[in-house]
Amino acid sequence: YQAFMAAHFGPDWPLLGNILKDGTFSVMSLIMVFSLAHHLTLQFNGAQAVLRANPVIAGLVAFASFFCLLQPEDGALPLRWLGVAGLFVAILVGILSTRLFLFLFSFRKLHLHLPGGASDIAIPQAFNALVPGMLTVVVFAACGTLMLSETGMSLHEAVYRLLRWPFDSIGEGLGRGMMYILSLHGLWFAGVHGSNVLDPITHDIYGAAILANEAAAAAGMPLPYVMTKTFMDTFVFMGGAGTGISLALALAFWGKTQASRRIGLIALVPGVFNINEVLLFGLPIVLNPLMLIPFLVTPLLLSAISYVSVVTGLVPGTSVETQWTTPILLNGYLSTGSLRGTLLQIVNIGIGMFVYVPFVLLANKIRVKQIRSAFRRLLELSCAPAGSSRHILDHDGDVGSLARSLLVDLEYDYKHGRGLYLEFQPQIASATGRVKGVEALLRWNHVSYGSIPAPITIALAEDSGLIGAIGLWVFDTACAVRRDWLDRGIEDLTMSVNVSALQLRRGFPQKLLESLHAHGLPPSLVSLEVTESAALGADTPESRILTHLYESGLLLAIDDFGMGHSSLKYLKQFPVSAVKIDGAISREVVTNPICQDIVASITRLCRARRMTSVAEFVEDDAQIAVLRRLGCDVFQGYRYSRPLLAGDCLRFILETNSRVASAEAGPQPVGPHTAPAGTEGSDGPDGTRRGEA
Repeated sequence: YQAFMAAHFGPDWPLLGNILKDGTFSVMSLIMVFSLAHHLTLQFNGAQAVLRANPVIAGLVAFASFFCLLQPEDGALPLRWLGVAGLFVAILVGILSTRLFLFLFSFRKLHLHLPGGASDIAIPQAFNALVPGMLTVVVFAACGTLMLSETGMSLHEAVYRLLRWPFDSIGEGLGRGMMYILSLHGLWFAGVHGSNVLDPITHDIYGAAILANEAAAAAGMPLPYVMTKTFMDTFVFMGGAGTGISLALALAFWGKTQASRRIGLIALVPGVFNINEVLLFGLPIVLNPLMLIPFLVTPLLLSAISYVSVVTGLVPGTSVETQWTTPILLNGYLSTGSLRGTLLQIVNIGIGMFVYVPFVLLANKIRVKQIRSAFRRLLELSCAPAGSSRHILDHDGDVGSLARSLLVDLEYDYKHGRGLYLEFQPQIASATGRVKGVEALLRWNHVSYGSIPAPITIALAEDSGLIGAIGLWVFDTACAVRRDWLDRGIEDLTMSVNVSALQLRRGFPQKLLESLHAHGLPPSLVSLEVTESAALGADTPESRILTHLYESGLLLAIDDFGMGHSSLKYLKQFPVSAVKIDGAISREVVTNPICQDIVASITRLCRARRMTSVAEFVEDDAQIAVLRRLGCDVFQGYRYSRPLLAGDCLRFILETNSRVASAEAGPQPVGPHTAPAGTEGSDGPDGTRRGEA
């Protein structure tokens, strides 16, 4: 392979890769020191009302403190400790130097105040940090000096020897290998790159072992070592730490949620090259107590199996050094010179997969419960009244994660024209039993979770700003359906479409009128139901927009009327054609006298103002009798019909109106149409209708 590359790309073909390595892994400790200091300073500033430290200055102080602990070699800095070999010390220095700097910075007497200010706002910050920064660097310089004078070695060398001491004390064999594997995976589980932190051990012990094996094989002598770096990479760390390839396969075959299966499939691609950050941080494994046992047990078990296989002669030992990114199965053959090495890998992968399977199944059950709980909480937040600062995207934990992941899917589905559709719920005239109107309701069928409650969909759209685009799509789609029904002879019927206050922006009326014109639809056949009316103040642009739409011929209705956030004062701010009595009132109208009084007051007001009163959540005959006695004009609810697809709703309208027309002459109220089997219950599958635009 190397000869082929050199022949086609010249002798300098590895130069690009080496430069990339020098700019990343070779300076990893420097990156870590600065990044930790920057992050810790931001945390410090977040807890302060006035006192703020400059995170860049803190990063530079930590940077200098790190260099103060290095021992020069031949007048130059030792490059070894700048990379992954010095990562452990870099983490310690990054934390300790920043904590010390911020502690000193909190004493205002150490600040160098500039009277009269400065032309550049950064200058006072720099002067305030000057003394604390100098003191911090001096402390670490003193520590570095003390280490060199007393021990003759730098802190990095001392830490390295301390890390190596347990491994040297055990000696070569399975026991030391087990300790190494356990230490590496323990660091990984804590979120620390175990391979990088233990790189000195890996390089000096197991890297030296494979070189010794190569030399012995070339001389025709028995291999002196069983456990080498190549042995670990080939038989233990297949797919990365924790034998990631086995976990990826377990997720791909036994993962219950689409997300877990997808993570498993995605992880297979880098896993073939022994890279598994996708699993470590994406599943995650890091700080995931459920995965701790298989994450530790799998590599320990496979190392024991592989060790016995080599010692007993079933599989040749590793005698050729291969890079750790060499693809699985290929590296088994190359490192041992035998297909038995590849066969052992296949056996190990299968064993590791079945170790993970019970934990994946248990994780499935836990994850399903977490998702259900997160959905319940998300629905509660989404149904909160307008102006309650719900902002579901800003929440932490499972609720916020679920909301943000759903938003990504919602935006994708909207842009690609999938998942979003409309259902239509009939509205029945109390006096005649005819279908007087329908309400267009937005529905979203998620590819993984199925039907998403409408309030969650609307809340996501509102909080993200998608409500404008999705709202226009809903209006245009509803107009297209109403045009089709008009062509089929259904003339006296109003199509109601919900409108959020967030949609009432400049240009909104023109877009609605353009949609009506495009479908050749009279404006009087469409009603806009205004939700979140708490956002509509007196003489606001939103109120003027609604007035303009009313003057253009559209009907206006106030949704969820009578529960405070839709108060009577809004009736005078823009013309209203109908009010929809809040479901919380209509649900209790049979048993609660106060609700009866509220409904009676609303219906009297509607008659006086020539507005239509609509009762929502009508679910049984007792409700119908009371609401009709109290003067409600229109009923909407599951007792008549659940929300239906356009074709089913059209058939319901034709059948209902035909039955009324064939009844005996005279104003005889027609009983409610029996809802289809399985549709009894509340006015929506989630028990609420807020914002089902």
